[in-house]
Amino acid sequence: MMDKSNERGASRARHLIAALVGAGALGLASAPAQAQVPGFDLYLGAGIGQSNADIGDIEISNLDEKDMAWKIFGGARIASVLGAELNYIDFGKASGDGADLEYKALAAYGLFYLPLPLPILDVYAKAGLAKIDLDIDAADFSTDDTQFAYGLGAQLKFGSWAIRAEYERFKVKDGDVDISSKPSLLSLGFSKSFL
Repeated sequence: MMDKSNERGASRARHLIAALVGAGALGLASAPAQAQVPGFDLYLGAGIGQSNADIGDIEISNLDEKDMAWKIFGGARIASVLGAELNYIDFGKASGDGADLEYKALAAYGLFYLPLPLPILDVYAKAGLAKIDLDIDAADFSTDDTQFAYGLGAQLKFGSWAIRAEYERFKVKDGDVDISSKPSLLSLGFSKSFL
């Protein structure tokens, strides 16, 4: 018989696979490649990676701050060096003795692409705001906080598809109960361009 953490992990893996298959199906169902408008692009994608809760002020013994995380994102490259992006991120759980901390986020970023002479490679920085929901089940505590978020990434493009690696950093603060956390995400994903 599976314990609760294995059941949750299996459930999370099924949700992630469904999200990746859905994003891939969207890409395959898109119209045939069209002539790209110079400097403009719309894209959708998904990624998987490892989160780190980086909890500073919460005392939980035997805390495992790392877990599998996944995200879906969409954005627009407005000019050759500028873009905008929305992300939904499920950080998974940080688990310790008698407590599970769950993080989820909705983030809006502005992107700056380095002007590189290689058409198949993009290196970019992103900065914006993220609304992070934190739930601690043992304390029956929940908070959401909107704070500055940032990240760095690189992507290799293969026609309308791209493989991307990213590092993102967030912040959660709740002054009422003096909770501070700086979750991060290291992810590998893919995206599909539509213009």
